[in-house]
Order: sequence, then C-alpha cells, then structure tokens
Amino acid sequence: MDTSFSPTSPASDPPVGSPFAELVINVEAALEGTFHYHVPQDMRATLRVGHLVEIEFGSRLAQGLIIRFDNVAPVPETKPIIALVDAEPVLRPWQIELAHWLSVYYLAPLNACVRLMLPPGLTRWADITLDVNPWWDGAGRLTEGQQALIDLLRERGDMRGRQIRRALPKVKWETAANQLVRRNILIKGSVLDTPRMRPRELRTVELIGGPRQIWAAARQLGRANKQADVLTYLGDSADPLPREEDVLAAAQATPAHVAKLVAAGLVRRQAETVVWVTVAPLQEMPAQWQTQLQQLPTATPDIPPNILAQLQARGLVTPITQPATLSLAMPPAQVLDHILALRGATIYHAILTTLSQAAQPVSLTDLYAATNANLNHLRRLARHDLIRFGSMEVWRDPLADRDFVPMQPPLLTNDQARVWGRIKIAMLAGLDDDDVGDEPDENEADGPESADESPAALPFLLHGVTGSGKTEIYMRAIDLALSQGRQAIVLVPEIALTPQTVRRFAARFPGRVAVLHSRLSDGERYDTWRRARQGLFDIVIGPRSALFTPLDNLGVIVLDEEHDNSYKQTPPVPPPYYHARETAIRLSQIVGATVIMGSATPDLVTYHRARAQKYQLLELPRRIMGHRQRISGQADRLHLTSRYTQQGDDPDDALTIPMPPVQIVDLRQELRSGNRTIFSRDLQRAISETLARREQIILFLNRRGTATFINCRDCGLVLNCPRCDIPLTYHRPHMQIVCHHCGRREPIPETCPRCGSTRIKYFGLGTEELQERVQQAWPMARIVRWDRDTTAGKDTHETLLANFINQEADILVGTQMIAKGLDLPLVTLVGVISADVALGLPDYRSGERAFQLLAQVAGRAGRGLLGGRVIVQTYQPEHYAIQAAADHDFVSFYLEEIRFRTQHSLPPFRRLARLVIADPINERAQREATRIAQALRQEAQA
Repeated sequence: MDTSFSPTSPASDPPVGSPFAELVINVEAALEGTFHYHVPQDMRATLRVGHLVEIEFGSRLAQGLIIRFDNVAPVPETKPIIALVDAEPVLRPWQIELAHWLSVYYLAPLNACVRLMLPPGLTRWADITLDVNPWWDGAGRLTEGQQALIDLLRERGDMRGRQIRRALPKVKWETAANQLVRRNILIKGSVLDTPRMRPRELRTVELIGGPRQIWAAARQLGRANKQADVLTYLGDSADPLPREEDVLAAAQATPAHVAKLVAAGLVRRQAETVVWVTVAPLQEMPAQWQTQLQQLPTATPDIPPNILAQLQARGLVTPITQPATLSLAMPPAQVLDHILALRGATIYHAILTTLSQAAQPVSLTDLYAATNANLNHLRRLARHDLIRFGSMEVWRDPLADRDFVPMQPPLLTNDQARVWGRIKIAMLAGLDDDDVGDEPDENEADGPESADESPAALPFLLHGVTGSGKTEIYMRAIDLALSQGRQAIVLVPEIALTPQTVRRFAARFPGRVAVLHSRLSDGERYDTWRRARQGLFDIVIGPRSALFTPLDNLGVIVLDEEHDNSYKQTPPVPPPYYHARETAIRLSQIVGATVIMGSATPDLVTYHRARAQKYQLLELPRRIMGHRQRISGQADRLHLTSRYTQQGDDPDDALTIPMPPVQIVDLRQELRSGNRTIFSRDLQRAISETLARREQIILFLNRRGTATFINCRDCGLVLNCPRCDIPLTYHRPHMQIVCHHCGRREPIPETCPRCGSTRIKYFGLGTEELQERVQQAWPMARIVRWDRDTTAGKDTHETLLANFINQEADILVGTQMIAKGLDLPLVTLVGVISADVALGLPDYRSGERAFQLLAQVAGRAGRGLLGGRVIVQTYQPEHYAIQAAADHDFVSFYLEEIRFRTQHSLPPFRRLARLVIADPINERAQREATRIAQALRQEAQA
C-alpha cells in the first residue's frame, strides 16, 4: 500500500511499457491510500490512466482504477492486474486530480472521492461463493445454523453470498460459513457481482429480401387458397393470355375459383371462341363474297352459315377454335397485396411494407405497434430469408420524449449588458491563459481560491434580486462557451428546480442539454454518464452530483441559488462531505473554466469573499418583468394599467417592476386580540380576497408533516430517532412517525415507551396539518402541497409545477422547496405562516437562513401583470433578518450579520469542523465522542 500520493500531481498518459500501476481500490470499505500492482506484459501497451481493471485485493476479487503508472513500486511484492474491465478509461485526468483534492481538503477516503465520479451500476462488488466439499464424509457435529446452510447448498449447489443472505434471512450464515470453511466442510471462493447496469439493447428487424424473394415466398405465407394460387400463376406467367385450362391445372383450381376472381375484378376471362380464317388467296374466292371474306379472321363473319359451310367444303376457309384465356385485371404491383390478403397474410404484407419504407432497422416494439404482428410472424419471414433480426442500443434519456420550442435570446437591459460585458471579457481573456490556478492555501479560512489573481481567473458572484434576469446571463455565458467548442455544467440546489431550468435551457440550446439527478432511474443516470463520456451533449443540468459529469472540455460552471445549503453533502449521505461551491471553484482551476455563482441572497461567506475581491461581484438590482411590446399586449387583453418602468426608447426594451411589498404581522398582538388560529386576521382577509379574484396563493411553512414532535405528558419523553437522536415527526396520512434526517419510519406508539402512559401529545405544525387547516377555512379552494413527502416520484416535481402554473390549483402549500427560483407569474399573495421556524434553529447561521428563506419566498410574489404582496407572520418582528427581508435589503442584513460573526469569531473569519461518530451501539459511540471531546479540550488548553 502507498499513501504518499501528491494531491496536485496531474494524471498523465503512461510511458509505454510501464511495469507498475497505482490503483484506487473500488471497494465499499473506506481506504485512505492507493495500492501498486504490476502490469502484465501483454497489457502494457493497452492500459491507460483512468482504466477500470479487475484485481485481487486481499483474498477477494475487486475492481481498481488506475490513477498513475510508475517504473518502480514502493513495496517489494506486487500482485498482477487480472483483466481490463472497460476498453475506454472511466475517469478523466481532471477527475483524478479533483478526487485527490477532495480527499485532502475534506479529509475523506480517496476511494470514496473517486466513487463520486462513477455512475450507478458500473461498480462490481466483491462476493464469495460457497459449496459443500465433495470429499466431506458427513462426520462431525453441526449447529442448527450450520446444518441449515449445508442443507441449502446441497439443494441448490454452489451459491453466492448475496443469494444465501436472501435464502436464510434469519440465520447468521456468515459465522457458520467461516466455521465450516475452517473445518474443510465448505469450499469458499471469490467472485465479482455481475454489473447492475448494462447498455439497453432493443431487438430490431430489417428487410433483406428483394422483390423476387418476396414474390417467391408469398405463396407459402398464410393459409392455402386456390384463388391466391391462380393469381400467383398469372403473376409468374410469361404468357400474357395463358389458357384457362393450363392455369386451372397448375393451380389445381376450379372454374368456380376463377369466377370469384372475375367477380371481384381481379381477373379477366376470355371465353372459348371459334374464329374463321381464309385458307386460299382472296382472289380465288367467289367474287360476290370477297368483300365479306376480307373481314377474316373473325369469330362473327358477315356471311350466311350455309355459304361458310360451302366455302369450308371447297377448302377456301376453315374454323379455328381458341380456348378460354385468363389475364390480370390490375397492375402487377398490386398482385402481391391481393395474394397475401386472400391467404389471410395481411400482417406479413404490413410487416414487409413497413420495413421497406424504413431507412434503418426497426425495433420489434415499434413494428408490433405498427402492424399488430408477433414474434411468430417475424420468425416465419426470417426462415424465408426475407428479414433479419438484430439489435441496437437505445439511450435511456429522460428528455427523449420531450418537445421544446426553440427560443431566441431577448435584448439585454442596461444592467444585464454591463454584467455580461464583464463576464464576456473574462471568458475571452481566459482562452489565452494557460495558468489555470494552483493548489489553494489550506490555511485560508475562506477555502479554495485561485492563485492566479487576474480577473479572468476569479469566480463571479452574480447578485441579482429575484426576477432580475440572472438566467439570461448564464445562458449568454454558455452560448459563448459552446461557440468556443467548450461545455457547461449548470447546478441547481433542488431537483424541484430541474424541470423548469431544463425547459428554459433546452429551448435555447435544443438537442444539447442533458439532465442528471438522483430521481432518475439508475439506467438513465448510467446512460447519461456514458453519453457525456462520448461527447453527445454539451450542457448538463442537475444538483451537486452533476458537477462530476465527465465532460471533456468544460468551459462554464454555473451555481444557481448558490446560497442554498443543499450544495453541501451531509450525513446520512456517506462521505466525502464536500461543498459544491468550493469543489466547482477547484475544478475550474484544474480545467480553466469560468465559475458563475448566482443568488438574490448570496451565502454570507461568498459575499464576504466578493467584497474582499476574491470573487468578482456583479449586481442586477432591478426585477425584469419582460419586454414592452409583449407586456403591453398582455395588459390590453387583461384590461390592466401598466405598472412597469420602461428602460429605454426601443419598443423591444425591457420593463422593470418593483419588488412586492412585505407586511410583517406580529403574532403576539394577534394572541392579545384573541386570535388563536394559525392565520392572522390580515392573512385571512388577503387569502379570501385573492381567492375571490381567482388569483393564486403560496403559503409557506418550513416544516413538513402533521406535528413536529411527539411528547409524553406524564414523563416528558420526546420521541427521538434511535439512529439520529432528533425528534420524530408525526405524519397523519400514513399513521407513522418519521425521521426527516435518515428517513426511518415507525408506527405511532399507543403508549410511552419509557413509562407506559397513554397520554401522548402531538406538538407543532407541519405542512400536512397546514393543508388540512387551509381546507377547513376555505373549503372551496383547490389546494396542493409541495414538500418532500409529495414529490417522492421521478416526475412529481414537474407535474405539480405544471398543474399549478395551469391554474388547476388555487393555493400552494409548501416548504423551502417552493422558495427556490420558481417563476410563478400568477401568484399575487405569499403568506409566511411562521418566520420563526428558521430563527429557532440551533445554528449560528439561523439568522442567515431565515433571511434567505423569507427573501426567496417573497420573491415568488408579484412576478406577473397582476402584481402581488407578501404577509410574514412572526413572534419576532423586530429581528434584523425579518426586517431586512421585508425591505428586500440584502446589504443591510449582511452588515448586521457580519458584525455578529466578527464578534463571535465565526465563519468567514474562522473555520468550523464537525466530528460525527457513527456506531451501531449508541453507548460505544457516546464513549468515543466523549473521549475525542476530552482530547480536543486538552489539546486546546495546551
């Protein structure tokens, strides 16, 4: 093992013939360092940095990722690389360098950092195999568990560990297996699981038979039919008028079959006729009949029968009998259609027609849908060598069935033009800058930053009020990057924002956008990773994990709503506990990309860095409603007076709109005046008036569930999660108590688990309870709830958003998910049920989070022609965070909050670290936490 890697060592192509490879072992256990393996001679010309290989790790098979090649190994003995798993490297050099940095900066296992770069289903985990030793004579005593394991293996033969675990869920089979292996009763082996994900293959079929082959096979398709046989003979015949008796003999048909074809208009029948012809020259004929005899040959000469008989007797004329003939009464191209129809083989005809019109192989699914065929029909055609089966890969693309209407970029406002000019200059200057940054100073409290202090290398902080046009700036930067042959990553904090963001970007950049997030199926995520590796799209949109998409030429990284704490990976998700903002900045330094962070309420640390000129600060102070011509047309249709400010003289100039007014309601006064409901009198009136005008409402409460905690009224016990030690939340619809941290669910207890009392009380208010109370107060209102409980499915975010935008609901009740960047122009009232929830959090950032949530949710109101207002209910109306949010004044909040942080030596002036002790046994975790705390106190006092 080698743990002395250099975090800044760039991965490079191997020298040909390098004998040793440095690997990160891709196993579930956390591994800090790397391991050296020797490269077999026959692999040395093939293996590259980033390749996934199969190796033996300890006594088990495993997978490893090559991160470097060496001419010498730091250990005397090395194992060989067994096999190459994927012909193309699965890691890019920049990903390897970024994983090294993550490991050092966030004190995380290197293999866990590397796993961030891999798609689901690629890793093959190690497993064991067990079988009964055929030489075992059955002697010796066995425990009950050992006997159960042996009985299972005798019944099923060789089995894998995961199979045994499913078959014997209540047996401690691993202990039994190890004991039996030591006694030589069982034989143990090592294998790798089969990959969970593979490319999706669709079976296809294509036409290979030509017209002659199809015609030849037509008589054998479908059921026997004499009429079809007659048509087949006529189609094959070189004689355009074959004799009827020949046709009937060849087709083994009867005159009745021919009669049906004639009646259907498919065949013409010429009946048997007698034709008189002259035998002698005309001048030898009697003079009085020469004129009539000139008509011959004919079946109806204009000569009396007795005269014809005399002429025949004299050998001057003779009758010739012509047999009945048949001919096709349709164009030759239609014959096959009728043959197959008569044979009941129209499906074969449909198959052949569909395939003949296709420019490429057709999937069986599409062919079945188009023709009602089944596999037996296709197999019969294949036996006649008319079609050929095959397969093709189909990408699992979540956007494949979506249609996006292309949109042209709007004119920029003066503010936008100024901001875009700064970014454009930096991006163009960055093209000529080969120095893309060095390793950050780890002693800096501010985190990673570029060592290159030129403006082109510094990240941008785009501080713009809600609705100020930040997204248009993002798209301009991406458009420039694409014109330079580069690519872009757009990060959003919530999956809920992904559909709206994708819609806007896909309309602007059709066919060049992909989406990547955890709600996609494993197959969709796996294929998106593979498509990125092949360069099949240029823009990826998603939450923090999208940052590791393997794009080869990254030019722009956008962090929308950069203040959001979901950009930080935290437990119960496994490490590394990275921050997407810091990681994006480090990635930009590695690849030379531009970082644009946007927010109406920037993270205080980010804004502090920008004011210290470590980032470039850009401002968009005005909210944009739209462009004058479009807005004027809408106002005329709705008979509304314009309330927007024109920004120029051009008809296409944008119109701006003031931020919505915010009213603060003191809930203490509501209680004193006798109102004990959760709705203040002002909010009640506003909701009723808004509903009467048929406008839309958002009610915000940052607590989901029915009750926020459960308490025993006799002993005072608060029911906490046994894993996380935080209060469990009551969810009435499912009759469960749920941990909102780890997801643990339990049935509602009937008695207190500590004292046995039945006096259990539910306290607090969540969105479920809020929805019920709104429905009780306004029974005619259509209400939808938007929180993590109602959006568990893959497409539920988009469905909920579409329903609300289409006015299929009047009131949207939700948590912080509705405060993040959604554009809802028909919302004219936003009500904050309790602004105190965020302020009551045991976190030094509670004031900042309260301000951000209130400012963001207030930004959902008044974005349309109808205007809007915000009502904030609170027990702390004088709190500076609430006052600043009501005034839409970020700077005043920042100055107040930074004063508080300075006084208490909090970030951005100090770094904080959290140590989490995890152990299946609570007491052991507590002891270890106590020991570490004591050691840290002693170290601090030393």
